[in-house]
Amino acid sequence: MGYQVKGLMDIHTVLSNERKLGGVIEVEYLRLRSGEQFPNAVITSIEMAGNAIYSVGFITEQGKQFIAHVDEISIILEPVHKRICEMSNESYRQIKTVEKLKYLKKLLQANAGSCTPTFRKEVEQLVDDIGVNVAANEVDLSFMEPRREDKKRGNRIRIA
Repeated sequence: MGYQVKGLMDIHTVLSNERKLGGVIEVEYLRLRSGEQFPNAVITSIEMAGNAIYSVGFITEQGKQFIAHVDEISIILEPVHKRICEMSNESYRQIKTVEKLKYLKKLLQANAGSCTPTFRKEVEQLVDDIGVNVAANEVDLSFMEPRREDKKRGNRIRIA
């Protein structure tokens, strides 16, 4: 992950497919027409009517939630799709990590004793998104084994 997002429609697509893709859209900063700037804001929603985008929801580094009409947004600088563990916005990272861990625990509980390919792929994606160390502190990942190339980096896993 960590790739550049090219526009509001791309952001909407990533947000709409969060479960499949994981991660978040974090921007270097977002500036409103009033001059207010929000470094490391995370875009949480794009509201549309038909094909027209009319508002953008985001969370600041202080954890404040904003919804701004697109006409009020002056600049969205460097929007990037990042894994949760790579985010600079610490307050939202904590929120999303707790949310993903809760989902991961329920997923592991519901599929106890059954390791279908779909289940394995979803667990891998969740653990990759929040980070192996964070996930391993909360759930038993003994049925997973690191990839060879990722042993060197020490941060991604793959289910055997």
